[in-house]
Amino acid sequence: MAGPPHTMAYPVPRFGTPKTPQHFDQSLDDSPRDSPREIMPRTNEKARQYKRYFLGAVTVLLFLLWVRTSKSSVKQTDRIPFTHDPVEDYFNHFEGHQDCGVASTDLYKPPVIAKADPQKHLHHCQNRGALLEAMSSGGRHGFDAPFVPASCHYRWYSTIEICMILERFDAIVFIGDNMLQHIYAAFNMLLRENMAMGSLKQWEMSEDQRVNCRCDNQITRPECSKYVVIDSEEVRKNDPGSGHPSPYRCNRTPHYMLPITTSPSSEELQATLTSTLAKDPDSYKPIPIIHSLGLATSLSWPAATASMDEWLALADASSRNVPFLWLGPNAAGHLKPPGQILSQGNNALWHYTIEMTKEARSRDIDALGLYNLTLQASSWDGSNYAQRVLLVEAMMIINWLSRLETT
Repeated sequence: MAGPPHTMAYPVPRFGTPKTPQHFDQSLDDSPRDSPREIMPRTNEKARQYKRYFLGAVTVLLFLLWVRTSKSSVKQTDRIPFTHDPVEDYFNHFEGHQDCGVASTDLYKPPVIAKADPQKHLHHCQNRGALLEAMSSGGRHGFDAPFVPASCHYRWYSTIEICMILERFDAIVFIGDNMLQHIYAAFNMLLRENMAMGSLKQWEMSEDQRVNCRCDNQITRPECSKYVVIDSEEVRKNDPGSGHPSPYRCNRTPHYMLPITTSPSSEELQATLTSTLAKDPDSYKPIPIIHSLGLATSLSWPAATASMDEWLALADASSRNVPFLWLGPNAAGHLKPPGQILSQGNNALWHYTIEMTKEARSRDIDALGLYNLTLQASSWDGSNYAQRVLLVEAMMIINWLSRLETT
């Protein structure tokens, strides 16, 4: 049940900042350097004097650049250029924007920052640990109001910026049950700039199906689910010549969804990930994995931890850089069937969130809780959510990707 319309919902305490090797503040490299003078060949005194002046000038110049870089790294730790959040609606140029009736201003409120504010850089989260804690622990100022992170802000990236983030990886893999499949659908909507049918293989659909599966129906209608994209290669190969084009804004980084409902998963799915990890073993680019398992196992704690260990073992065997993000479950909506309240209600979902977050961190896995994000949001069946929530969840994953180390 939603709280009062003008109160912030913080029904549960915040997650603590993760204390794992993946969470650390960037520090300046102030290790001593050998002086260039120590390796200069001996020459006449005048030449040595000129070189001293030259090296002194170079040293001062490098010091000024170092200071400037040091300050900027404190202010902005994203791995892409700094941009200000746009005031206008982000989705204006998306296909189906007017039909679907979802405005970015309904989903995201950027921080109000005065240009003269000397602390303006502190409004956005300064490192990955703070980002995950803020996104996990926020709330809403009323039912279906824009989600507000707890202590610092995440960013709403433009499609061009998202492409710059994805370029830093060899591939991106989503492994999870129905909830994560819906988030991956929204991920495709963002990359294809298509609100109406961005998650679907519309080249396989009839005209009537295209009409009936638009906007939220992509997610909510069972008859539309068989057309959902689960691999970016499907779009790259088929969409341009389909007569109903909706290509990716960028497609150099492959991404795909591995649907699972328990652990261990099928050998076929395991082989798919193993093949991806083995393609370029000497590459320095990471292959992030977004992982989730919840309602498909009736919130089984042993199944979730077994799934973590299963996919971690495959990643470790590859010797590749494979950062993991565990996603906790959504909160239960007010349409949750009465027979599921005890086993899948908010009390069970919250305890599952807390315990699986602990299990993830004990394995050096990042964790993002979605409970607070969805607690005061509309659910169409009590368990699943539509575009207004899924697009925010997809953007949160993109924010996590933006903070990953790539060297």
